[in-house]
Amino acid sequence: MYKRAAPALGIAVALTLAVAMPAGAHALGQSFQLPVPQWLYLAGAGSAVAASFVVTALVARRANERPSYLRLAIPRFLSRGLRPALAGIGLIWWLGAILSGYVVGGISNLPAVLFWIGIWVGLPITAAFIGNPWPSLSPFRTLFAIAERGAQLLGFNQLDAGLRYPSWLARWPAVIILFSGLWAELVLPASYNALTVANLLLAYTVLTVAGMIFFGRVAWLRNVELFEVLLGWFGRIGPMGRRTVAADVCTGCEEGCDPERCIDCPECAVAAGNDERGAELRPWFAGLAELRSAGWSDAAFILLALAGVTFDGLNETFAWGQALNLLFPPFLKTFGALWAVQAVGTLGLAGLWLAFMLVFIVAVALTRSLGDEAARVARPLGGTVGLYAATLLPIAAGYMIAHYLTLVVAGVLWLPDLVVNPVTSVQPNLAWLPASSVWYLSVGAIVIGHIAAIALAHRIALRDAPARPVRAGLPLVALMVGYTVLSLWIIAQPITIEPRTAPSSPSAVAPAT
Repeated sequence: MYKRAAPALGIAVALTLAVAMPAGAHALGQSFQLPVPQWLYLAGAGSAVAASFVVTALVARRANERPSYLRLAIPRFLSRGLRPALAGIGLIWWLGAILSGYVVGGISNLPAVLFWIGIWVGLPITAAFIGNPWPSLSPFRTLFAIAERGAQLLGFNQLDAGLRYPSWLARWPAVIILFSGLWAELVLPASYNALTVANLLLAYTVLTVAGMIFFGRVAWLRNVELFEVLLGWFGRIGPMGRRTVAADVCTGCEEGCDPERCIDCPECAVAAGNDERGAELRPWFAGLAELRSAGWSDAAFILLALAGVTFDGLNETFAWGQALNLLFPPFLKTFGALWAVQAVGTLGLAGLWLAFMLVFIVAVALTRSLGDEAARVARPLGGTVGLYAATLLPIAAGYMIAHYLTLVVAGVLWLPDLVVNPVTSVQPNLAWLPASSVWYLSVGAIVIGHIAAIALAHRIALRDAPARPVRAGLPLVALMVGYTVLSLWIIAQPITIEPRTAPSSPSAVAPAT
């Protein structure tokens, strides 16, 4: 009997160690009784996304090389006034997470809330809602500027070792760092521990500053620094963009930007000085229409971001629990309980990412085969995959809002008390927030994200396959409808109850079991 119970006990202990995060339950601890069966919601959402493709195809018949939309320049004095304040906040926030981890030790949740909720989850959502704040917040830009100023006082012209960043590496180092971050969040045991957070952030700080010194500030931030790349992509969704106003900054830009219309360019946004760029307001998603080029590493990065948040949600489903029952025992015999959980989690995350990559590449290849010969010759498959991958960013943002928004709300409410009482503070209860509101917000965010993605993908199809853009767009539309259903099903698992299985209580909200 003991031999039969031991594996189950090992699984339970290992899973507890691996997933116990102080604010890690993204559900509310309560359930919402659906007024109609869940499959009707899923079918309705999928149908809405499919119908949006029909409407887009009827309305949008021609794609302009340069998108046209309303823009409003933000006065320079506002930017100049906010920039130093944001730089100070970013530096204090980042270094505060490190110092509090070492000073308070493993008994406080403050470092985890500052980083995992405030930066890792909160900033991508902020970028999608408002725009990319990282160029002003980045502690690495600030630290490097301080170090560079110190080097100049010592007689050095610049803080640069002169090594050339290999162009063939593209943004693959950022992909590796993103996978490492997702692995730390979703697989690493006790990743919320204060000392663990401090060690991770300190190691990344040393890596980033050293990389900027050896390979140059522009090359490293443009290609390797995780938050520059991640928030640069999500910032294209938001209504605030950054325009480079000095044409000479664009000279020799490897992104191939247009000097007369350089908006959110990854290289020029780093190379431009404070007086060489300006902020402007625009419609949501318009920044994605400005994208001129992308490659394999960009596609891998975006699909990994989408796979990461999907895998996080999948971890909360009964289906993943059943998969663990099949995958865990062979690893348990070889590695032991804790290492087995990490091995299964790593394989799950990597496997989902590779599956997303494979399915997406096949869909884009089908779309490309239906396009014009001239477009296929002018742009290789990697370039086409990269451009279409960027259209998935609204989907990723919608899913992040659906999955993490309650976590961000909890973090915002928790942080003031954590700063005052870093040891004794308790995570706030969100029972006051109706589960029905969370569900409908999740449905809306996911559906809107997919509709925006379809419109953006259709714009590319109009350019590359003007004779038959509808046929060319069908593979990706089918893929997006399928992911709409999958993502809503994942979101529904922790917070919804089918009408036929709901408790007989007159209340629509009941405690989750």
